[in-house]
Amino acid sequence: MPYLVAMSSSFAVLPTESAARRHIAIDLGASSGRVMEVRVGDSALAVRELHRFANAPVWRTDVGGRWCWDVDSLWRSILDGLRIAAREGSVDSIAVDAWAVDYALLDSAGQLVQPVAAYRDTRTQKPFAEIRSRLGDSNIYRDTGIAFQPFNTLYQLAADAADPARPLERARYMLMIPDLIAYWLCGAVVSERTNASTTQMLDAHTRQWSRSLCDAIGIPSRILPELVDAGRPLALGTLRAEVARDTGLPSSTQVFATATHDTASAVVAAPIDPAHDLYVSSGTWSLVGAELPHAMLTDAAREANMTNELGAFGTVRFLRNVAGMWLVQQCESAFASEGRARSWSELSALAAAAPALASVIDPNDRALFELGDMPTRIRALCAARGERVPQTDGEIIRCALESVALATARAAQDAARIASHDARRLIVVGGGSANAFLNQLIADASGLPVESGPVECTAVGNALMQHAAMEGLASAASLRSLIRTTTVLRCYEPSAAESMKMREASARVWN
Repeated sequence: MPYLVAMSSSFAVLPTESAARRHIAIDLGASSGRVMEVRVGDSALAVRELHRFANAPVWRTDVGGRWCWDVDSLWRSILDGLRIAAREGSVDSIAVDAWAVDYALLDSAGQLVQPVAAYRDTRTQKPFAEIRSRLGDSNIYRDTGIAFQPFNTLYQLAADAADPARPLERARYMLMIPDLIAYWLCGAVVSERTNASTTQMLDAHTRQWSRSLCDAIGIPSRILPELVDAGRPLALGTLRAEVARDTGLPSSTQVFATATHDTASAVVAAPIDPAHDLYVSSGTWSLVGAELPHAMLTDAAREANMTNELGAFGTVRFLRNVAGMWLVQQCESAFASEGRARSWSELSALAAAAPALASVIDPNDRALFELGDMPTRIRALCAARGERVPQTDGEIIRCALESVALATARAAQDAARIASHDARRLIVVGGGSANAFLNQLIADASGLPVESGPVECTAVGNALMQHAAMEGLASAASLRSLIRTTTVLRCYEPSAAESMKMREASARVWN
């Protein structure tokens, strides 16, 4: 149990400078977590995985049947990684990033009020429809700037408010997942803004909690913690004595507020020119958009379901969520369960050999959202849409990857059009950036040159924000310059002929 208190790299590994700091990035994803070591100097950057562990929702019958996260297991795995870090030398700082929207409710003794629900659970469907109908999409969007997704924290908490078990009455604090881990590490009870902005509960104008919106939903404002900025010079705290004894790290080890939303950290490490580049943070989700100085709260942005999440250094991540490698991950699991386990490179090779653009779908279709047999769902969706039904594993994966590429290009085009952004290039970072086949598809679908890398952008962005806090940096410019000089980037040029075919395929899905 966690301690309770009262309230593989695409980087060129350069010789480590004597003044380089050793930052530990705890990077939690919806399918796996890692404890990473990132050494940062004036002109050197080296990243190394210390410990990787699985993460997946578990079905809990003790709460009436619900998908939940095993946060106790996550915490044990994090401690294992920190023990490895301690055995290998001193640590300058630690920070945590994680996926968005999910949260823990803690009582006044610091204990979990209930299991931590997973965003793919279906409990939010009723409040999602009811709240939008009662308050109006235009009003909610004008206040928050956040796209409408049934898994947003707003609708999850509305489900809690209607729960006969009354979890909100027993709660003292709501902490997002990375804030929960930081609390267990150092005892700080805060919410970092990049992740807090994903809740659809933050006022886009004041960047404070929208207490009027929360009141309208029945969410008690007393559970909303103090908001802090990513990369602030003041540490959240130092390791609690119990954590220090358990891991072997000094109790003086500082814990900082990084950009705790994993995409916000990834964008910090994306080597973009904000004036001319769009980014794609490619993982389970593909987050596609532009870095802007202010939110876009127009009707056009709302109708396109674009979101305005906060980024590091006061920026706005104007983007759309596209279901990314989630489709491939679920297909991979289904194939393995039937005795056809393959690596991602093998699946990409099968896809490359399958007929091009034979079957395309909207990867964000609700039928593909939940856990389950993805190949069967893809086939059923193709049949329902009048597309050729893919038969082989290669055809299914090609359908998934081409559909993700088309949706990525569409999101990029919408972001550029609505924000009047002079987009000249796409920068793909994250795990999907290692998939050369997908990157070429994105270049062809968008008609823009694509640069890919770094793969470990989230952990590196996490560490760079720790470094920025300790150095007092006020922008990402020098951090991105360091990325460009220490990272091997791959380039993909669009083919005019293939772009034409991709546009025709896109029209089959969205026109």
